Amino acid sequence: MSMPERLRLHASHLDEFRVRLGRVRVLAQRFEKDQAAFGALCGWILTGLGDRYVRHDELIAYVEETFVITVLGLRRVAGGGQSLAAFVGTPDDGPRSATEIIDGVLATVASREWVEPLLAEAAPVAEFALPVDDDVAVLRAGGLDVALSRIPPLRRMVDDLAGMPDVVAEQAELWSVMAADLRVIGTDLRRCLDADFAGQCGDDVQAYLTLMANNVEALRGLVATCTAMTVITKAAGDLILLGRDIVRGLIADVVLRVTGWVADPAVVPLPVLVARLGVVVATSWRIDAYLTALVTSIANLSRTIDG
Repeated sequence: MSMPERLRLHASHLDEFRVRLGRVRVLAQRFEKDQAAFGALCGWILTGLGDRYVRHDELIAYVEETFVITVLGLRRVAGGGQSLAAFVGTPDDGPRSATEIIDGVLATVASREWVEPLLAEAAPVAEFALPVDDDVAVLRAGGLDVALSRIPPLRRMVDDLAGMPDVVAEQAELWSVMAADLRVIGTDLRRCLDADFAGQCGDDVQAYLTLMANNVEALRGLVATCTAMTVITKAAGDLILLGRDIVRGLIADVVLRVTGWVADPAVVPLPVLVARLGVVVATSWRIDAYLTALVTSIANLSRTIDG
């Protein structure tokens, strides 16, 4: 195969990669631009997610554009309008590898050092997961429903924690799918370069392969970013769900206690009343402490996005 034929064939392959990258960009556009999915209490902290979606789309568009420019240049070279050496010029060292940076992010998220100690322990959830008889379970669930329906500030607090777990899960899945698609594209591009220029060892060809290796590395960086964002998105959603379950458990428990106190017809001594009031106050403080720990934890996690 002559070099012009080889270049035209390679250009057609690059055009296919461009189309595949365009499909990944379409997939990325399905992301929610705001963070309402994470609830009003924590969603505003994760503004970096929305910025990351935009930046990610820009980076894919940049690689896609390089394919367009390369295809046009190769066809020009194949037609004799320019030499390959002149088209390639002097390739730079390429983008800095994102692998080590992303590995650090993944290690940070996996270590859970960003999670406040109050939420890092299993005890808060365990106390509400203990087996109870059916009557107590019904009273606890019914009391929670009544409290949330009759006390608007309480309902708003829980609503602020609720978010949309299904949307969060979908966002994490989208990052994962994009990572898989980009990984395949990067691998296929590397194979394409090796196959299309097999046996070619001229300086101009080697310079071109060095140039295109930058695109392979850029795709690897995008894969690493997608992988990290999958983990971060899931970690944020899981912790918010944990915080919501703890708060709901605390509310259900105190409502159950109050219901029992109200139903007791006996005259209650002052020390008992004081103790009961202490339980309510302590529960309020516990809820506040868990909410503060949740917000702080999500803020810690958000910093990994900016990194």
